[in-house]
Amino acid sequence: MSAHNSAPDFGFTSSPAEELAAMRGILSHLAPKKEDDVRMVAAALKTHGPKFEELFFEWATPFGRYKAKGLWAKVKADPDAMTEVIERQVTALSKKQRFSPLPVEALEAMPPQQWRIKGVFPIEGLAVVYGASTAGKSFLSLEMAASIGDGLPFFEHATKPAAVLYVGLEGEGGYRGRVVAWQRHHGRAIPDSVRFLLQPFRLTDPQDVADLAAVCPPGCVVFIDTLNRAAPGMDENSSRDMGAVIEGAKTLQRLIGGLVVLVAHTGKDSAKGLRGHSSLFAALDAAVLVSREGDARSWKVDKAKDGRDGDVHYFRLHVVEIETDEDGDVVTSCVVVPDSVMPTRAEKPLTANQKMALESFRAAAGTFGGLDEQGNFNGLHLSQWRPVFYRMSPADSDAAKKKAFERARKDLIELQRIEVENNVYRLAGDTAPIEEKCIAEVLKAARDKATGQRQTGDMSRVASLPLGDDSDTLPLGSVACPADAIADFSNANSRPMWAPNFKR
Repeated sequence: MSAHNSAPDFGFTSSPAEELAAMRGILSHLAPKKEDDVRMVAAALKTHGPKFEELFFEWATPFGRYKAKGLWAKVKADPDAMTEVIERQVTALSKKQRFSPLPVEALEAMPPQQWRIKGVFPIEGLAVVYGASTAGKSFLSLEMAASIGDGLPFFEHATKPAAVLYVGLEGEGGYRGRVVAWQRHHGRAIPDSVRFLLQPFRLTDPQDVADLAAVCPPGCVVFIDTLNRAAPGMDENSSRDMGAVIEGAKTLQRLIGGLVVLVAHTGKDSAKGLRGHSSLFAALDAAVLVSREGDARSWKVDKAKDGRDGDVHYFRLHVVEIETDEDGDVVTSCVVVPDSVMPTRAEKPLTANQKMALESFRAAAGTFGGLDEQGNFNGLHLSQWRPVFYRMSPADSDAAKKKAFERARKDLIELQRIEVENNVYRLAGDTAPIEEKCIAEVLKAARDKATGQRQTGDMSRVASLPLGDDSDTLPLGSVACPADAIADFSNANSRPMWAPNFKR
C-alpha cells in the first residue's frame, strides 16, 4: 500500500468542469457490478479528496446508492487503486469498438476546437516540436511548458493553464541550469504546476506508459524530450517500430485525457522534415518546426488540425550566467527571448585575442570534442578548451592567460560566435554547420585510426597528441577544413579559415 494519501495535482487547480469531464471519461470504461470494483474506484477517487464523491455515487448508481454510500464511508484513499483504474482503462480501450458512425446532427453538436496554446497546440492530442540539433527546440519547449503552467501568452498566443510534466531524457544535467536561467531572467519561479521527470522512460513499454499516466493529473500536458531517448533501439525508419511508438504516445494521451508533446529531430537533410517514418507526422494533431539559419532562430506551426500553419516567429537564445563552478569559471545557460523581426547581425572584426580563442577552440574540438549517436559534433567542454588556449597564448603568466581567456570567451558568446550550456561549447554563426561537420569528420577519422591501431597492436599514436612547446602544429584533430566547403562563407576580417598549422 502506498504511503501517499493524495493524487498528484502538481499544484495546479483546473476548473471543476474539466476535472469532472476527465474523470468521468476514465470511469466510463468500468462497470459498477462487483463490490471489489466499486471499492477500488472509491479508494481511487478518495485520493483526490471529497471533490469526486458525487461523481462516485453517480457512477455507482447501478450497484445501489445505499451500498455505495456505505463503501465510500469505509474505504480509505489508495493511489495504487488509481493506478489499477487506469490499467483497467487501458484494457478497455484496447477492446473498445473502433468505429462509431455519427449522424450530421452529432457533428453539428460537437464543440469547436479547444486550444491549449491558441492556434498551436490543442487541449487534447499528440504533437511534436522538432528541429535540427542546436536549433533551440528544448529551450523553446521549456518556454512552452512554463507558459502553459502559468496560463500566460506564448509568443502572443493565448494559453489555457494546465498541469505540465516535462520528461527530460536527453542531457539530464542541463535541465537544472535551464530552469535556474529561466527563473533568473524572468524574475519569478517556474510555476509549481510544472514538474520534471528525469528517470528513464520508454514509450514502447506499456507498463512505463501506465505508470507515467498514474502520476499525471487529468488533462495534463506531457513533454517528452527527446523521442529518440524515449524509444531506445528503435529503427526509426521502420513502419512497425514507429507504429509501436505512436501507439505508446496515443495510449498515454488517452490515459491522461490531455496533450502529449514529443521533442524530436529532423533528418540529415532538415528540409525533408521530421526524422523517421512518415507515419509519425501523419499521426500528429500538431507540429512545430524550430529552425536556425546562422544566428537567426525561428519557429512556425508546421501542422495544425483546424488551425492555420505557416506563420513564422523569431527568437534568440539569451545567455544567462547562473553560477560559478569550483574552478571559479562562470556557468551559463540560455533562455528564449522573442524577436519581432528576423534578427540581422553586422559582422564585427575579431581582435587578435578573440581570433586566438576561436582558433584554440577549433584546435581543441578537433582532438577532444564529442560526438553524438549519429556521429555529429556535440560540443567541447571548457576544461578541454582552456589548456589549448593557454598554450597558444603569448601572455607571460597563468593569471594573465586566464584573464585573456575569460575575456575572449565572454566576447565570443556576446558576438554569437560560440554558444554554451553547462560548460559545453559549440560554434555559432553562419559557418557553424559547415565547420562542425568538418570537426566531426576529423574526430571520426581519429577514432577509426585509433581503433585500427588497437586492433593491429600499434599503440604508439593512439594517445592524444600534446601541444608541446617545440611544436609548430596543432593537435591531431586540427586539420584543414576543405576550402570548397566553406568558400561561400569566408570573411578575412572576422571568419579566419582553418589552417593545418599555426605559429605561436
